[in-house]
Amino acid sequence: MMLAEIGPHDYVDPDVPELVLSFPLEIVKPGQVLWNVGDGWNKRAWTPGSFFALPPNTASAWKAECTRRLLLMVVPTSTLKRVFGTSTPASFGDAFLPLSTDTFEDPFLQSLMLKLWQVSKASLRTDYLLADGLLTTMLSMLLQRAGTAEFNQKIALSPSRLKRVFEFVEAEIEESINVVDMARVAGLSSRHFGRAFALEIGETPHHWLMQKRIDRAKLLLLNSDFDCMTIAAKCGFASQSHLTVAMKNQVGVTPTRWRQFNRQN
Repeated sequence: MMLAEIGPHDYVDPDVPELVLSFPLEIVKPGQVLWNVGDGWNKRAWTPGSFFALPPNTASAWKAECTRRLLLMVVPTSTLKRVFGTSTPASFGDAFLPLSTDTFEDPFLQSLMLKLWQVSKASLRTDYLLADGLLTTMLSMLLQRAGTAEFNQKIALSPSRLKRVFEFVEAEIEESINVVDMARVAGLSSRHFGRAFALEIGETPHHWLMQKRIDRAKLLLLNSDFDCMTIAAKCGFASQSHLTVAMKNQVGVTPTRWRQFNRQN
């Protein structure tokens, strides 16, 4: 856990393997906050005491006018697996995704968050035990709020449904399609589709879709003279910077450098 003061900003965050829970303690300078986790822009004037959860393995774009003082809790995937044990969801990203579309208030969760912050700075053995119990309770409440009740139920994703999803993505990859759209084509709820897709394919729908966008971008970088802004638009990235971040995360270089190196070879 940590305290942080975040001022006005406009950037894209790459996905990280941790759950991030944000709890504003104070709005130093009022203003709107816009964020996009793949399903369009959400707009809110954040208030003290409200929560926001960013799921693991979820990229996000941000445009904020305000300055806010936050209490942040970052929970590694290994900790999530330890807490939930045999009840671990097939995909933590999809399990917590409903909590990322809006801020929410919960007085009991507020009290747990503040108590966890208090005991995290202590050193008694009982403090460690209390912190573990608080964390387990908080994470269980978050999954309940997200609507995740049954974790490991097998949801069939037949070859015909997968084929429809693959063809849809191939045809619409230039558009701002997301997991919700893919689930609709498959005929499943977003939560069930995410779990079934991860079981069948071995990765989350978001990761798979991002890889498809990157593969298309590489093809255009190699075989066309389009500039990076045009290529980003043709591959469904939110912006040129979004494409740049995605490429650097995967191959360690910018799209321009990747093009130069691979055309030379």
